[in-house]
Amino acid sequence: MDKLLISSYILCRLCVFEVNAQPLRKDSVVKTAYNDVKRFKLYKEEFKKFKKNKTNSNSDLFKPTKATVSDTASLADSVYVNAFRNAAYNKTLKRRTTGHYFLVGGAVYVAVVAVASVVVLFVLLAKATK
Repeated sequence: MDKLLISSYILCRLCVFEVNAQPLRKDSVVKTAYNDVKRFKLYKEEFKKFKKNKTNSNSDLFKPTKATVSDTASLADSVYVNAFRNAAYNKTLKRRTTGHYFLVGGAVYVAVVAVASVVVLFVLLAKATK
């Protein structure tokens, strides 16, 4: 009886692999962090602080909060927090002020008006010479 029990135990151990709970894949955690960063934005005072020291990506300004995450359990995951901080830093680094957009828009407007006026001038000169 003991031999049968031992042999069946060994057979079961050989056939059935050990089942372990697998942690979430790192890729899915990082994707979740990138999706959560879409809701992240620094407000004026915080953005002014950031502009003074743009090199500090580990600042507390980029910490995920309960308002910015989809799952509050991920706040304890270091991979998630690091991915969130990096993505939030990069998003804020690419952010421009309203004045920047007015300046670029004004320059484009002036260039379009200048080109249009040159075209109109050439058309009028062509009609005048006929």
